[in-house]
Amino acid sequence: MPRRPSPKRPSPRQSPRISGLARLVPTLQGSLIGLRNLGIGLALIGSVSFLPQSLVQTLPEHAQRAIAITRDIRTLLLDVVRGTTAGVGSWLSDLSDLDGVDIRELGRVVAEQVPGWLPGDLWRFDLPDASNTGQSGIALSFSEARTALYDTVYSGHRITFYCGCRYDRNGRTDLPGCGLGTLDGSSRAQRVEAEHVFPASQFGNFRRCWREPAAFSKCRSDGGNTLSGRACCERVDPTFVTAHNDLHNLVPAVGAINAARSNFNWGELRFGQRLGDCAIRFDPVLRRVQPPDAVRGEIARTMFYMRDIYGFRLSRQDEKLYAVWNNADPPDAWEIERNRRIRRIQGKGNRYVENYRRL
Repeated sequence: MPRRPSPKRPSPRQSPRISGLARLVPTLQGSLIGLRNLGIGLALIGSVSFLPQSLVQTLPEHAQRAIAITRDIRTLLLDVVRGTTAGVGSWLSDLSDLDGVDIRELGRVVAEQVPGWLPGDLWRFDLPDASNTGQSGIALSFSEARTALYDTVYSGHRITFYCGCRYDRNGRTDLPGCGLGTLDGSSRAQRVEAEHVFPASQFGNFRRCWREPAAFSKCRSDGGNTLSGRACCERVDPTFVTAHNDLHNLVPAVGAINAARSNFNWGELRFGQRLGDCAIRFDPVLRRVQPPDAVRGEIARTMFYMRDIYGFRLSRQDEKLYAVWNNADPPDAWEIERNRRIRRIQGKGNRYVENYRRL
């Protein structure tokens, strides 16, 4: 008698929980891939947004606008990060004290420290009207400001600010005499340039003339080419000109030092690049520069002056750093004389020099 086939056993049904997870896996994979791609995109945007302004100005107009957009995105992301870190700190403080650590304060500190190494152009502000600065004697052109800086303010004191290099009336520096002999032969190193202690790009970036020079009919050369953002603002924006040409913010510097400094903010570095034996360090990654001890107080008092006069914002971290520098390096006889000469030209001195006190 033939054997009857055994009945087919029903296949075990998947657990509803396992089935749900199985359906969720592709979704999770897609989300992770999307996050990865978003991270790559943001990293690329961040990299492009940090291109030095000197390079950006050489690019076509459409490329300059694209880079301006990446800086806006970077600013927005930073605002989100700062707000999130502060909010997380506040939320955690309601949960526990973590062995005595003030989590709310930790969140605030983290929120402040996140942008501490980033360029100052992330801090928005509006320049005051030129008539409100109390300085009627500010030069109307940067060429005039440079002439006043070299021929009047530094008359009889032809020494560069950062490295103490002597220079002649033609602006040629004695590089071997100040430890920069290795740069001898470089045309930019051999000349003196007027350097902004508070970088001009950090307040220029938020002027329309800087970001969209093509929008101004006056910002075209005789050949029809669009001027750089800086040149455009110097031509059409009197308010920008006032801050840009303020002698309190200008110092003579070796051209190569000015180029290496770029528009980086000041800070203290454990490591960094150096040019020759000059005691100034550069970190292009952190976009920070550590100045020599001998000029830190003067830098601090200049930064406070620019903040007060023009409304420039400084992070709380930087304010604390500049207070330390101010206290450690009081004004010397030359800084007091320099301030007196500038006051005679512009009608206003730096109160942090004239009425010096520890902060």
